[in-house]
Amino acid sequence: MKVIAHSPQLISAAEALRLVILPRWRQHPPCLRKSVPLRYQHLNLQHRNYGPRNKASLTAPSNDGPIRDEGIRAPEIQIVGQDNSLKPPASLRGSLASIDRSTQFLMQVGEKVHPRFADAPGPDEGQRDDRPKIPVCKIVDKLSYRQAQIAKAKPKKNPSTLSKEVELNWTIGPHDLDRRLKKMREFLKDGRRVEVVFGKKRRGWMQRKDVTEGKAKGLLEMIRDQAATVEGSKEWKALEGEEGGEMRMFFEAKGNKSK
Repeated sequence: MKVIAHSPQLISAAEALRLVILPRWRQHPPCLRKSVPLRYQHLNLQHRNYGPRNKASLTAPSNDGPIRDEGIRAPEIQIVGQDNSLKPPASLRGSLASIDRSTQFLMQVGEKVHPRFADAPGPDEGQRDDRPKIPVCKIVDKLSYRQAQIAKAKPKKNPSTLSKEVELNWTIGPHDLDRRLKKMREFLKDGRRVEVVFGKKRRGWMQRKDVTEGKAKGLLEMIRDQAATVEGSKEWKALEGEEGGEMRMFFEAKGNKSK
């Protein structure tokens, strides 16, 4: 049986140098490059697709927070300036080197068609835009961002549950009474609960001999009448205390603007 010897395939020195120096992805014909859709490869054969692989991974922050710094999967980014204008594309590495990493970080806030491909034909109606994208980032102050996140995590207070106090005494003069009742109406219109407090500061108020039962009842009725001028106002809790002594009245107005 005749044995045929196979000689190794030889390549030229130039071809060997090309295989060593050029990036591997450039050694394939354009139709095999998956980083740029075929319809756009004639514009720039060296372009790579930028950003996360799907929109969900871009818009939804990870368990560790937003996409930031080295977590941005792109060699180039565009930074939003202080005037909200987009700066020209810059390398991610250079952008990270240009900021104070101890107090700032780069945060990805979106993506857009890379300016290099902006003039390329867009998708047909109802079709996915497969033009290469570039991440859009902001330079964020770490302290401000942390404070904003803490404030965001705090539960919002319902104004209707925040009580305001209006202090009166049983012998208050007409001018002071009008001013404090006006304040009570303003609180009710803002949707806040109001506590009308008698005799809180000085025990002498409830020891005045000129506070008759009739005068005390008249004052209570006047307060109720003034509260009733605010739409939806009512006493949400029975009054506490005694006439002529320490007492609290409780009002609220449902359906106002803070509700």
